Amino acid sequence: MLNPSTLQEPKVQQVPSSFLSTAAAAKMLGLSTTLVQTLVDQGDLKGWKTRGGHRRISAESIQDYQRQASSSITRKLKMANTLKISVVVDDTGWVESFKSDLSQWKLPIEVVFFESVTEAILDLSAHRPDMVVIEMSMPLVQQEKTLKALENFNKRGTSPLSVVIITQEKGLISSIPNGADSSIQLVSGPISAVWLHAYLIGILASAKMR
Repeated sequence: MLNPSTLQEPKVQQVPSSFLSTAAAAKMLGLSTTLVQTLVDQGDLKGWKTRGGHRRISAESIQDYQRQASSSITRKLKMANTLKISVVVDDTGWVESFKSDLSQWKLPIEVVFFESVTEAILDLSAHRPDMVVIEMSMPLVQQEKTLKALENFNKRGTSPLSVVIITQEKGLISSIPNGADSSIQLVSGPISAVWLHAYLIGILASAKMR
């Protein structure tokens, strides 16, 4: 169980203008644009539409949402287990740097690092994480095989594993057929501590929507 004394709320970022686009709001909150649109429709974020149909979201309401989400996350996590995430990356230098960053962020997240996807999948039988984040740098053919293996893994289980694949191979996205495993998300790489920090904050913030 978490130690409430170690919890720290994510810092609320300063917003430079009065209204932001959906994409800018999503980036600031660490959420998807679809989720931001839903928050506007539900009234959790205040916004309006231009004549062209584009949303403009109040910067003040974004800051209010961040404060409310931070407070809600802290209350929920005091009663919950630590979020467990497996990260697959073969750059040992980056791993050491990220471990240092992670200790400073003091997020209620337990991260286990692996050097290969095979190693991470084999570990699932003993320690199933809440999410797996994978940076793939091998040739496209091998990335496609890895993606297929992850899709097959999810089809065999009763509860699909949430996977984020970070790749610089633009051809990988185009290789995914319609109806592919929706629990697997592809993100343009390379991986960075800034991106992963924002993504983890977004995962924690999404608890408010559950």
